[in-house]
Amino acid sequence: MAESAASGSRNMASSHIDVLTAPRKRLRLCLLVLLFVPLREPVLGKFDLLLANRIVEVFALELPPASHVRLRQNMYDVVVIALEDSALTIVPARGAGEDVQLNSGEVRVLRSFSVQELANNSGVKSRFILVALKSHGVESGECGCSGEVERSICGCSSRHLPQLWALSIGGSTLAGVSLAPNEKFAGANYRDDSLLVAVTNIQLQDELASGSEARLSLPPGAVKWLSQGRRQFKNTASHTARFITIEF
Repeated sequence: MAESAASGSRNMASSHIDVLTAPRKRLRLCLLVLLFVPLREPVLGKFDLLLANRIVEVFALELPPASHVRLRQNMYDVVVIALEDSALTIVPARGAGEDVQLNSGEVRVLRSFSVQELANNSGVKSRFILVALKSHGVESGECGCSGEVERSICGCSSRHLPQLWALSIGGSTLAGVSLAPNEKFAGANYRDDSLLVAVTNIQLQDELASGSEARLSLPPGAVKWLSQGRRQFKNTASHTARFITIEF
C-alpha cells in the first residue's frame, strides 16, 4: 500500500511537471520561430533626377504607402509640388513631424536645413516634384505669413491654394497656372529663365514661336526648362492645363 501511495505521488508530480513544462516548450518554440522570421525592412521612397543646372536641381519623388525618405537636398531651400491629392509628413531636424494635406498642384517651401525626412503615412502612393533652389534661395525674413498664398506655401496655414496664384520670394516667382481649352495668356510677356512643371497632361502652343519650339507637350510630372524670352502660351488640348512655373 505504501508502494502504491508512493507511485501515485510520483505520477501526480510528473503530471504537474508536464503541465508546467508544456507552456515553456511552446514559448521556446515561438522564440525559435521568431529568430528565423526575416525582419521587415523599412520602405524607402525613391528619388529620380529630372534636371540639373547652375540654378536648380529637380527630382521626381515617389513615396509608397508607409514609406519615408531622407531629404539630403535640404542643404538648399526646396520647393515641394504635389502631383495628386496627398498626405505628407514633414519631419524637421528637431521636434515632432507635421502632417500636411496637399491638393494636386499645391506647393510647400522648405527652408534650408530645416527638414530631415519626408514620409507618407497613408495607405496610398504619393508623387511629388522637388525643386532645390541652388542659387535663388529664400532670404532671411521672407516666406512668412503676410498673405493667404504665402501662409499656405510657407506652412503658416492649412488652407489650400486657389487655382491661380503667384508669390515672389527669394529672387524667384512661383505661380500656379490653369488654362481652359483654347485659353491663352492675356498678353505676350518677357520671362526670365523659368522652370515649368506639368501637373496635368499639357499641350501648349507658344504663339510667338515657330517650328518645333512652338509646341510643348508634357505628361503629368514632367518638367521643362524655358530660357528667357517673350512667350504667349495657348492651351490646345481639350481639357484644362494645369502647371507650376518658377521664374528666376
